[in-house]
Amino acid sequence: MPKQPSFVSRNLVTIVMVPSLIGIHLGWSYMQNNRKLVTESEQIDSPPVTFARFVWHKITGEGEQSTAGTQPTSSAK
Repeated sequence: MPKQPSFVSRNLVTIVMVPSLIGIHLGWSYMQNNRKLVTESEQIDSPPVTFARFVWHKITGEGEQSTAGTQPTSSAK
């Protein structure tokens, strides 16, 4: 009878990717909240929030002229 693979070897991708995705999103949040890197007028939502808004607008048909996913414009001085 062959030996069954262990839990870790069967789920290695999940074990590596879930903490990686959490770390990436935490890093995004910390960078967006650092005013030396991003001014308040340039701050955007995290990618999952932006994507969820995009999908919601596509599903419901609302906000065809939505600003989700667009970059803010800066005024020239």
